[in-house]
Amino acid sequence: MNIEERVKELISKLTLEEKIKLLPTRQAEIPRLNIREFYIGGEAAHGVAWLGKATVFPQPIGLSSSFDRELMKKIGNAVSQEARAYYYMRGKIGGLMLWAPTVDMLRDPRWGRTEEGYGEDPFLASEMAGAYIQGMQGDDPVYLKTAMTPKHFFANNNERDRDKFSADIDPRNMYEYYLEVFRRVIEKYRAQCIMTAYNAVNGIPCIINPIVREVIKEKFGLEGCVVTDAADFSQTVTSHKTFENHYETLAYALKAGIDAFTDNPDLVIESAWQALEKGLITEEDIDRAVSNSLKVRFRLGEFDEEISKRFYVPPNQICNNEHSQLAYMAELKSVVLLKNENKFLPLKKEKINKIAVIGPLANKNYNDWYSGTYPYKVSVLQGIINRLYNKEILYHDSYDIVAIKSVKNNKYLRVIESGISPVWAVSDNITEKEVFKYIDWGWGKKSLQGIANGKYLTADDSTSAILSSAEEVFGWFVKEVFNIDPIGDGTYLIKTWNGKYAYIDEKEGNILKFKDSFENLPEEKFIFEKVEKGIEKACEIAKNSDIVILCVGNNPLVNGREDEDRVDIVLPEHQENLVREIFKVNPNIVLLVISSYPYAICWEKDHIPAILWSSHGGQEMGNAIADILLGNFSPAGRLNMTWYRSIHHIPPITDYDIIRGKRTYMYFDKEPLFSFGHGLTYTEFEYKNLILNSKNFKLNEEIKLSFEIENIGDMDSEEVPQVYIKALNSKVKRPNMQLKGFTRVFVPKGERVKVDITIPISELFIWDVREERYMVEKGEYEILIGASSKDIRLRDKFHIDGEEIKNRNPFKDTKAINFDDYHNVSFNTKRNFKETYVIFNDNDSFILFKDFEFKNKPKKVVIELSSNHSKIVLIFSKIGKEFSFEVLDTNNEWKEIVYLLGEHIEGIQDLYIKGEKGLKINWFRFE
Repeated sequence: MNIEERVKELISKLTLEEKIKLLPTRQAEIPRLNIREFYIGGEAAHGVAWLGKATVFPQPIGLSSSFDRELMKKIGNAVSQEARAYYYMRGKIGGLMLWAPTVDMLRDPRWGRTEEGYGEDPFLASEMAGAYIQGMQGDDPVYLKTAMTPKHFFANNNERDRDKFSADIDPRNMYEYYLEVFRRVIEKYRAQCIMTAYNAVNGIPCIINPIVREVIKEKFGLEGCVVTDAADFSQTVTSHKTFENHYETLAYALKAGIDAFTDNPDLVIESAWQALEKGLITEEDIDRAVSNSLKVRFRLGEFDEEISKRFYVPPNQICNNEHSQLAYMAELKSVVLLKNENKFLPLKKEKINKIAVIGPLANKNYNDWYSGTYPYKVSVLQGIINRLYNKEILYHDSYDIVAIKSVKNNKYLRVIESGISPVWAVSDNITEKEVFKYIDWGWGKKSLQGIANGKYLTADDSTSAILSSAEEVFGWFVKEVFNIDPIGDGTYLIKTWNGKYAYIDEKEGNILKFKDSFENLPEEKFIFEKVEKGIEKACEIAKNSDIVILCVGNNPLVNGREDEDRVDIVLPEHQENLVREIFKVNPNIVLLVISSYPYAICWEKDHIPAILWSSHGGQEMGNAIADILLGNFSPAGRLNMTWYRSIHHIPPITDYDIIRGKRTYMYFDKEPLFSFGHGLTYTEFEYKNLILNSKNFKLNEEIKLSFEIENIGDMDSEEVPQVYIKALNSKVKRPNMQLKGFTRVFVPKGERVKVDITIPISELFIWDVREERYMVEKGEYEILIGASSKDIRLRDKFHIDGEEIKNRNPFKDTKAINFDDYHNVSFNTKRNFKETYVIFNDNDSFILFKDFEFKNKPKKVVIELSSNHSKIVLIFSKIGKEFSFEVLDTNNEWKEIVYLLGEHIEGIQDLYIKGEKGLKINWFRFE
């Protein structure tokens, strides 16, 4: 029997009670049928996470910057081996249906989870994530090494109120941008599973959105199962408040296409029984969901000992040398050279005797939330020492050293040298035990690290005390972060991560504790005395050095992370001051930005001679960066996001319309700081001899193009040619250009290589809102080939014998959501979760529909609307008159209202519909 038949047979043997126990992602054991307890889930963003030591690769935003599909496939294979090894070590209870990769579009650099994504372009993101999926799942046509779960479906790009927020997405943004990455990883790369997002789209929480079934399963053809994000099942009641009862959520979710629920198993099971009892679901609904998850388990070899043995991986394959070398190569290929004035890099080590390695990121190699446990870490400082051990290397992190005195008793805070230490206000003098590193993360956030013991101060909830005990600044709640606020009289408040107030408790020996309220008492106030000024000390080191390696960036758990979006995209004030002060004393700087996201480093671009960017680059980060600095490897990474000059150049983070919001390289109309696809190398390339297989294409054909790249510089290097397409005479607004092909090729100096790229014409689609379908528009197109979206070297034109966008038929129902343009409106969906309507947010709101073709003269217009007594105005482009109608209060109910038109309307007309605040329109037609 094939797998489908085996699943069907197993379902027939299960009782209803047993099937319901398989609805949670923590699936119960069913001994009589030899079904083991099994956990659907696990994390593998850039290595196996949370199970123990595992090879840690660069963050996904870095991996995607390599533009190297083969690298991604190799990394996927390595991670799948380690996942398999842990699966066998842990008794085969799970860890193979993994919740990765994150393919949410990185449309806004403020998003807290930017580090997890693959870029702002759906083609790039799907190709790079898809290659990772290929490596993870393997090449067997039936069986899987692991089953990957791209997330989060969909339009999940802001952390604030993510469990209750609704993104407004019109059809073109939806199908051309937000859904496209999911389409490609499912259709082309056969991703087995999908995870839904916390947020709602157009008022429907993703967990109950029928688009899961209609698009992900029926249109895109998902083979496996759909799971919910953690606790999202219960949040549909508690946060979105869509329903009053959990059994309603379960019923609508099953009908929408959800197969497994990541929540309290007892709650899920109880809700399933209640939904059955109330007739909201049938046993067939449960069968369908359980079949989908069991199908994936069959394909993983869960029920085939022979397959399980074939995929066996021994524990010694975890963190093996081959994987470490791959992590090193991944970082080499991920680093982006942003600027290299007058060939400042690579460094000539024979001319360097003294090197200053400076900055908050110089001797750090941070974990992020989805990192595995590092087997070892190499910082930039250590990497440089490893490569230049015979040079004088000086280091400073640039942070101040402070002593903290209690106003209450005039005593300094102190810690003990080792172990978990309380913090006491007991010292009269300053020694090593009374000083702390004052770490300024920016935007009011600080951390304090004891010099005597190297431990960070942290808020301990169990004792309400602040202890010197943390090894790192890390956690879902980052309790090592404090707000240290001046009162105005030279003293300061110390507030914990959650806004509680530090104070000295005399009753417990002047120990440092925290409480809920501030009472303006002396024991709540502190004086900070600088013992060492960090930037001044760093400048002293830099001043007499031959070269400065200046390392700035972020901690992935502070100021931008899951559950927290960024406030701004500039460097923290301390780091900005550091760069400028170092430049004053020594302009021979290599600025190394190590970050989870882009920065608006405008001053730095204008002044610093060489700038490199790396994500948090995994266990081998320091070694790889050192080799790039020294020219042992020519960087060739490319930016997968536009680096903007200011947040004022982009709309609010909750605005999801990339077309009208002019987001991403596809629609941005200002000068970026660094463009999408930007990245330099240590050599120069010449592009030449572009050849297209035709200048005229039909819909079922492919563009086959070739060109040559010649390395005309003096160093071997890889290059990343990028192929963009631009529609020249479209009837609707189209992107400035769209990436439709890329590769990464090695070109020895003095040699040339031929590059071949194929682009199916079907990939040049748009979503036609008039026909509600994908289409490829007839017309002229331009092909642009270059080293980035701005650095175009070759171009040519071609014609597609495609379809024409038809004029609108005014005598058919036109959905309000299918507009061509709008102003100041939002979207919601009726309680049937199928009909999305437009809400007019103010009195200047409108929606625009172009190209209505009136072959007959209409006498009236019928509009389905809901109103609280407002006005509606119709404006036709070729009639010098407004049709204004009063709308009576419909008591929040939907009514079909008929308005008579006392004017002849004919020919092709654009139609503006204006309305007053509160008006809601679902559809309209002329009669």
